[in-house]
Amino acid sequence: MERENFINKVLNSVDGITKVTLGDVVFQRIENQINETTISPRTMWLVAASIAVLVSFNILLLNGKTNPNQSEMASLEHSINKSNQLYK
Repeated sequence: MERENFINKVLNSVDGITKVTLGDVVFQRIENQINETTISPRTMWLVAASIAVLVSFNILLLNGKTNPNQSEMASLEHSINKSNQLYK
């Protein structure tokens, strides 16, 4: 019963709140600031070039040939320790 009263009290605490309305002047100033924000073409080209470099680097890494020493190293690892028992 006490828990239900607490829940109802919390839910009813927002009953008297009224919605805040912005004046037309404030809304117009916010819209003007949003519209004034522009990105220079130089910045846009730098971002595009960096994305292109990252994508091409990832493609090169994914398509690159595997190192033959890597498979030898993996087989060496498996032959050295066949179990997780450090002490026998």
